Amino acid sequence: MRNAIHKDWRGSRSQRRFRFDIDQISFMGVLTVMIFAYILFHFIYPMISKGLLW
Repeated sequence: MRNAIHKDWRGSRSQRRFRFDIDQISFMGVLTVMIFAYILFHFIYPMISKGLLW
């Protein structure tokens, strides 16, 4: 019977998944900032400039 060397595949995957998690978190952060800026400049800023909110 031949001796087989067991390779731990989880070690290489965990670092790849960690990088994917950081990319996903940064994408969600950028998306949130873009949505906030859209709401601010298209809805709130025109109301402030016309004097409706202050």
